[in-house]
Amino acid sequence: MKVLEVSGRAAGGMGTHVRLLCELLADAGVKVTLAQPETNTSIGRADIPEVALAISSRPTPGDQKTISTLKELTAGYDAVQAHGLRAGALAALALRKITPRGRPRLIVTLHNQISGSGSTRLIGNYLLTTICKNADIVLGVSPDLVGEAKRRGARNVALALIAAQEAPTTDKDRDTIRHDLHIDTPLCFVTLARLAPQKGLNILIKAAQQMELSDYTWLIAGVGPLRAELETAAQGLPIRFLGHYREIGELLLAADAVVSTSIWEGQPVALQEALRAGCPIIATDVGGTAAVTGEAALLVEPNPASIAAALDKFSQDADLRTQLHNAALRRAQELPTPAQMLTQVLEALSGRQNGGTEG
Repeated sequence: MKVLEVSGRAAGGMGTHVRLLCELLADAGVKVTLAQPETNTSIGRADIPEVALAISSRPTPGDQKTISTLKELTAGYDAVQAHGLRAGALAALALRKITPRGRPRLIVTLHNQISGSGSTRLIGNYLLTTICKNADIVLGVSPDLVGEAKRRGARNVALALIAAQEAPTTDKDRDTIRHDLHIDTPLCFVTLARLAPQKGLNILIKAAQQMELSDYTWLIAGVGPLRAELETAAQGLPIRFLGHYREIGELLLAADAVVSTSIWEGQPVALQEALRAGCPIIATDVGGTAAVTGEAALLVEPNPASIAAALDKFSQDADLRTQLHNAALRRAQELPTPAQMLTQVLEALSGRQNGGTEG
């Protein structure tokens, strides 16, 4: 089988997923090529050719050239899998111009909900409708994306299996890590997130302002455009921004809880890692978060008061902390494996099934 994987601009979980999927396909004997913007992280494997493809985050006059390039690229491929709204719509428009006999199968994986307002939302809705009318299968990384694709008339829709990430490891012990990170409080909360609007870090700061608990450290690891704004808003609070912190295993070992304050998530990689590490989780109940954590998390509404109340409760209840730790380890054993993710995608690409269990 020859497969063309197409990705839009990908950072964080989406980029990790695309690279892992390409490697799994190649290891399974599939001849896979990855077409993506030059700004994306390269896989760096000789057996997975990569092609530079101009896909911006917004519509541009260059989109027509990208559609023509995709039409040429797909020649000779059995299937095309596109990731993201923009890449999916451009691939759908490219394949629409090919006669049915010579057209490869099209699978589109939706990784994010449509955000914004006005013209941005109108364009997003148009792109999603284009995908649903032309894709053979649509995979959504969260139940709400699956439901929206169904409403838009997609022929086959399924919840995408996102392989669980192994918990990063470290050779250091907890006391050493906490000393190195200057943690001298009884409790340490950790948030792993890009500093972008979707992650709700402004809600996090407002929650910290409302908490009764004061003797804690809150570490935020990640980079993004909102860092300066968030650091200003967090002045006077026991919150520290670590920037790009490579030793995630250390943070998970140091943490008493991993906290996610996102206003939307697909199947968050950071929470998968936290489950694997047995970290208690307090998270906003948005998007596909519950699909990842199951009952192994304290899920709350995405507002400061709910988050603050949950953290205060967590700090006062040692039994709850133990329960969440044990539940995380149990839930980690139930998460999708790379082999299961590969099976779902191979079935979708070959047309043997409709992509998996419908959401």
